[in-house]
Amino acid sequence: MQPIKKTCLIISCLVSMAASAEVIPVYQINEAPGTYVQTTLTHDIYRYSAGTQLNDLVVTDQQGNKLPYRITAPSTQVSEQSQLSNARFFPVVVGLPPEALIALSSASIRLDANRISVSVEKTDNEKLQDQSAPVDFYVVDVSDVKTRIDKLVVDWQASDANQYLEVQVSGTNDLSSWSSITQTTLVQLQKEGQLLTRNKIAVNLGERHYAYLRLKFTRGNENLQLTKVQIENTEKIANAMVVDQWEVKGALAKDQNSAIRAGNHAATIPIAAWEFARDDVAPVTNISLNLGNTMYGDNIKVFSRNNQKQPWQLRHQGIWFNAQVGSDWQQSDAINIYNTSDTYWRVELNELVRTTLNPTLVFHRQPQTLQFIANNAAPYKIAIDDEAAPNNQHTSAQIFSQLVGGKELQWGQVVFTELKPSIDSFARTGMQVSWKTILFWGILLLAVAVLVGVAVRLMGQMKNK
Repeated sequence: MQPIKKTCLIISCLVSMAASAEVIPVYQINEAPGTYVQTTLTHDIYRYSAGTQLNDLVVTDQQGNKLPYRITAPSTQVSEQSQLSNARFFPVVVGLPPEALIALSSASIRLDANRISVSVEKTDNEKLQDQSAPVDFYVVDVSDVKTRIDKLVVDWQASDANQYLEVQVSGTNDLSSWSSITQTTLVQLQKEGQLLTRNKIAVNLGERHYAYLRLKFTRGNENLQLTKVQIENTEKIANAMVVDQWEVKGALAKDQNSAIRAGNHAATIPIAAWEFARDDVAPVTNISLNLGNTMYGDNIKVFSRNNQKQPWQLRHQGIWFNAQVGSDWQQSDAINIYNTSDTYWRVELNELVRTTLNPTLVFHRQPQTLQFIANNAAPYKIAIDDEAAPNNQHTSAQIFSQLVGGKELQWGQVVFTELKPSIDSFARTGMQVSWKTILFWGILLLAVAVLVGVAVRLMGQMKNK
């Protein structure tokens, strides 16, 4: 019985070795800036993956341990752009009569030669800027501002007495009745070369809401001298996402008749056709055609299919332009094809350009973001596991979400190094059945044969006894 046990043990080891998954590194991240790391995945990863969902992707550390990860769409980066414009302002001294406030207006009415005219004057009233008397409040002229007013930016000559300013802001259209807008505190501190400034007042006023604003300082107004008042409007701008795009060269198709046929007996339509084959399965959202510096403005038909045994499926039919405008070449907008992963493509143009064009097909998609949790065991590898479970990515994403759920995380962006493994090492681009599968079944059949041989041998020994 001992030989049988040894034989079974050896067979079991061989089978387990053949059945073990092979993890092939594709990219390497040498260093991570922190625990939460992210990088950008382009279409190149789909040259190695067996499917469009990247279920066979894994992230490993130096020891080969698999780390939790998730694949997400890139987030839209929103930036703020501020625009500043100077505003005219006037100090109003204590005891100033109401008539003097009217003088702050930018418009005046005059009677010339029995004709009434309205003139606009932008000269500051010097009497109102006399600082010899205590200032009761400041009037800001916004009568000519035709946009909204998000904030007022106030600058003043800072001193120990007015490092902190409490200000009340009101608005009016007639310089008589005032409506309260907001109340806030302004700060301007300076010590040992360090400066702390909080000099913005959020007013959030719509277009032409008020013609004049009043700034009344209830604290720190002793010997206060404003030097500048500005209007700030902030625009939120969504930064355009980087588009992942790549070109595939084609060749003139053998069949120069259109793939569109009205019926089995329909007359063939001569065209100029090129066929393209890409080496990835990345889902693409748009395609375009690069015709170089050749003028074209005629029909285009685009077809695709997943394998060469399938019939061509029409994806787009229309007009394609490629024209020189001035010194620049302009072309039609990219064609939307709704996340197609087909491998084979066919483009049909007017037959007259068959000998003059050599087009390339351009694929467009949004890159994805890979996020993973590092463990201080660099370098990290982004790899393909041929034997990964069908729901590998979903399971990893669930674990990832449980670990980071509810936390505000700072993601460290990193770039990877391409390891450039042989494309023949991957099941999708190599044999339809991987070598590991063939080896597994080969060893299994050999094991069965060995066991049968041992059994026959034992039966013969028993007969002889």
